[in-house]
Amino acid sequence: MANRLTGKVALMTGTAGGQGRAAALAFARESAKVVGCDLKEGPAQETVEMVRAGGGNMVSMQPVDLSDEKQVKNWLDFAVAKFGDFDILYNNASGGRGGTIENLSRMDWDYDLTNEVTIIFLAVKHALPVFKRKAGGVIINTGSIAGMVGAGMPGNCPGNLVHNVAKGAVLRMTVHLAVELAPYNIRVNAISPGVIDTPATHGLLVAGGEKPFTDCLLIKRIGTPEDIAEAAVYLASDEASYITGINLPVDGGWTASGGLGQPNPDIAGLFAVAMGKLGKST
Repeated sequence: MANRLTGKVALMTGTAGGQGRAAALAFARESAKVVGCDLKEGPAQETVEMVRAGGGNMVSMQPVDLSDEKQVKNWLDFAVAKFGDFDILYNNASGGRGGTIENLSRMDWDYDLTNEVTIIFLAVKHALPVFKRKAGGVIINTGSIAGMVGAGMPGNCPGNLVHNVAKGAVLRMTVHLAVELAPYNIRVNAISPGVIDTPATHGLLVAGGEKPFTDCLLIKRIGTPEDIAEAAVYLASDEASYITGINLPVDGGWTASGGLGQPNPDIAGLFAVAMGKLGKST
């Protein structure tokens, strides 16, 4: 079905690549006007050019540091100046640093919570006046199966501590906001990706191979950014007008299967290295 977002203005964070770029392309194909932002100026502009080459309508502001309240406000003002009041806020961006409780520094802890939780708080807080003015809107937050109790690996993987805590907070915030903002006709939902092949995770998948991960999945392939983008399109569309306060895992069946048994030590080792040395972002 095409044109599911006709007449909608969609704001999304982290559009320089990966899930954000896929979402910008998908939303534009469904006839939304897209307003992106990112810290990475060149790649973010490439996304704009890709959307426009496909016949879509997109603008972007970069660099935008979403942990800076003033820059968040400036981005939202930019969106209104370009397209008028917006309908959708997709909080896709996140970034963090990994480590176990023994080697995680206070600076790393604060950095991760800021760049996975606080940036959503700031975006929602300052988007709220527009949604109230329009008497409605849609907010989509990016969680993770890592934030879900009982999800098994990678949720309880050593080295993943603050990421797990942060994404758990995002999921809890989503439910709370769904209740708090319901009187304003604002729907709030989350998407929890599983193992997705993005620029942030590609090195991990290459280093360890895909098999340790696909062994834990019911659908025997690694997820793509497009898998997440299509879920976001649905939640943003009027087709989901009766859905709020949910967390939608898009994970190939990982959470349903519990990782198909005991935590895989190969995955534990890979995540410990990746989170401890490389950090993580969507």
